[in-house]
Amino acid sequence: MKKAYIIGTGSYLPDKIVTNKELEGLTGLTPHEIERRTGILERRRADKDEATSDLATQAALSAIKSAGVSVEDVGLIVLSTTSQDMFMPSTACIVQKNIGAKRAAAFDINASCSGFLYSMNIAEMFIRSGQTDIALVIAAEVKSRFVDPKDKETSILFGDGAGAIILSSEKKEKEGMRAEILNIWLYADGTNWEWIHLPAGGSRMPAASDTISSGLHNMKMDGSKVYRKAIKTLEGLLIDTLKRCGLTISDIDTFIFHQANRRIIKQVISRLCIPEDKVPVTITYTGNTSSASIPITLDQMVKEGRIKKGDTVLMASFGGGLTWGSAIINLM
Repeated sequence: MKKAYIIGTGSYLPDKIVTNKELEGLTGLTPHEIERRTGILERRRADKDEATSDLATQAALSAIKSAGVSVEDVGLIVLSTTSQDMFMPSTACIVQKNIGAKRAAAFDINASCSGFLYSMNIAEMFIRSGQTDIALVIAAEVKSRFVDPKDKETSILFGDGAGAIILSSEKKEKEGMRAEILNIWLYADGTNWEWIHLPAGGSRMPAASDTISSGLHNMKMDGSKVYRKAIKTLEGLLIDTLKRCGLTISDIDTFIFHQANRRIIKQVISRLCIPEDKVPVTITYTGNTSSASIPITLDQMVKEGRIKKGDTVLMASFGGGLTWGSAIINLM
């Protein structure tokens, strides 16, 4: 089977910044309380004329430019989102139109905060099986449209943004990023689906005047349960991932976690004695961008030169569904 390599990264964050001070009047929480609960100082918000496909398009174009490939060579677009433009068509098809990738198959997936790793694994399998040589993987979210501004659980957390990567069956020979995907593991447990969910708008509870007036088109989250489960699951996930690969924490140069809550990240790295300088944190200025947070962070690390040739990077996520997963890549 062919191998799959990451040869380009990209990201996009909307211009509008929402600070903790701006949320104080709506939530009743002081800026200090919000920072203490989440580790967030500010988050981005999409403009009223921006939809998820617009953010995804910008991240995709950034990744394509970074990879130095032609749009015409892209044979697959896999887009992770839980805030699609509309139920149909897929947001991926809209992005395909926007960038002019006429040869590409395109579809969305919904795996909440773990969606980027799920999407990357799907694209990797397409490449390994020979169905395509170039794949575009995008994770894009405009979660701000689906939270109650007064809800202390969600409004202080979520930000909007998009990240993308280009996967190729060929190593990139010129200057730029080259990373081989070594392993990806994905998991799910629907038993506790209600811990993070959006009740109305689907076939079980179609949109109606009473669902709108009752706020059922806004995300519902049991923050305390998610917090405890995320820490326990991520801790076990990292231990299992490293054991499967015959690696130790010291073998990993950078740990890129889903940027859900800084307190979760700090708890996990403290329990596993992971040095803080190996763990980039972007949530402080982006907020929780759900499935987009890992590719946004990866792109930032690449652009800042904080991951380099020879580095081994472990990515891990936990989110709604419940879903979780990990991936290990090696920069070449």
